[in-house]
Amino acid sequence: MKKLLSRRMLAWIMTLCLCAGCVSFAGATQTQSSDFDVLVPFMDLVASAAMTAGDEPEVIGDEETTLSTTFISAFFNNGLTADTSLGINAELLADTNQQSVYLGKYFSAQLPTLEKIAQTTPINGYIGFQPVNVDATDNNAVQIIGEVYWGTKPMRNMQEADFHDIQWMDRAIFTFREDASAQNGYRLTGFSTGSELNMEGAMQTYTDSILVEYINTSLGFSILYPSLFTDDMLVENNDGVSASLPDGSAKFFVRRTDNTSSANLDDYISVIANGIPGAKSNVQAEFSSGTVTYDTEDGNTVFDVYIVTDKYIYQAELSYKQSLASTYSMYTSYLDNSFSVDDVSVG
Repeated sequence: MKKLLSRRMLAWIMTLCLCAGCVSFAGATQTQSSDFDVLVPFMDLVASAAMTAGDEPEVIGDEETTLSTTFISAFFNNGLTADTSLGINAELLADTNQQSVYLGKYFSAQLPTLEKIAQTTPINGYIGFQPVNVDATDNNAVQIIGEVYWGTKPMRNMQEADFHDIQWMDRAIFTFREDASAQNGYRLTGFSTGSELNMEGAMQTYTDSILVEYINTSLGFSILYPSLFTDDMLVENNDGVSASLPDGSAKFFVRRTDNTSSANLDDYISVIANGIPGAKSNVQAEFSSGTVTYDTEDGNTVFDVYIVTDKYIYQAELSYKQSLASTYSMYTSYLDNSFSVDDVSVG
């Protein structure tokens, strides 16, 4: 049985796992990440506008392109509830001169004929961008790669409980160029989400640096796991593989056991979830899989994904300290998405 997402898509969708929630960009390379922390509220707003402006995520280009009127409308409307440091208010929506000045401080792209913008209903929740890697490029430019998310509030303001509701929407790449005349010293020359083929090479490099694929041909399963679990931490046995960080803050295992009771997926997930106080479960019948999530009394969050077939029950588990939810919350959805087995029989 193989899940419907491609292996490449499953790879990129896990890419933020190592660093989500860090105050500075934890994956920074070739440049100082703290230099770009000031850009996070702006990147949040660009991502929010790009994801809500139309049916497909908006692509932002350099000076050879023009911003769309739908993006500009979403940018200023979403900006009304964005970080106050951005200084967007209702007056900007009605004044095209102010719009022009404001946009000119941030974007390289040309502006269309600007018009007064009708105020719309605020979006539900908060859409933001979580940076992971910072890479210096040629011509005083920098690429910031990470993930777009939906939550109840910005990640930097979240408490442990807020991470239970976070949803990860897409990968994205920002490109900035140093410019003394721009706000915060950097001008946006590009933004696109993971669906853009022209960014495939950069994203694949980014993915390969932080993920490892584990394939067990004898047990018939494969999974992607974060490379912070190094090879020397892996322990293999007849049932599968496990690993734990030296400080005990996170661990995972993947294993296969016999389906001796001929359990079906729904009943198996129900029995497990009902036996654990406060557990949340979800059954994905099309994948013959289900998940169970719960918190333990000793302060850990545990996420399990089960695949049930006629012969076997496959289980992948990730557990981590609740206090590190900002770092590890993404692992849960993506552990689920990358877990696949060869047995196509459905239990």
